[in-house]
Amino acid sequence: MPIKSENRSRYPANWKEIREQILKRAGNRCEQCRVPNHSWIQRGFYHDKGTYQLEDGSVYDEDNGGLLCLRRATEYSGYLVKIVLTVAHLDHVPEHVDFSNLKALCQLHHLRYDAEHHRVNAFKTRHARKATSDLFGDL
Repeated sequence: MPIKSENRSRYPANWKEIREQILKRAGNRCEQCRVPNHSWIQRGFYHDKGTYQLEDGSVYDEDNGGLLCLRRATEYSGYLVKIVLTVAHLDHVPEHVDFSNLKALCQLHHLRYDAEHHRVNAFKTRHARKATSDLFGDL
């Protein structure tokens, strides 16, 4: 995930080096589904939901990266995605850069991991806006 400008100061100056070390530790693959960084894949839908397919036709389980089968691209229901690995803070605290707190994840798994955290933050933001309008009326 790109770092929001308001959070940039919360990351250490050597964040790029830390990120590279985490990606290297992960073998430049998502630590959840094992999808390779910078690859183009098909993410499955319909009867192929929960899988992804690489260029060579191999189909993998998106939850654990296990090889499921080989299939022609014309037989696979999916949409094209460019994989860009991100580094997730497992405790959601950007200042905590201990390697045990960092994990290389593809976009799908990073968003899934952060879903509850995002839901809580969105609730707090909506609640704060509502409280402000109660105090000052609709500006």
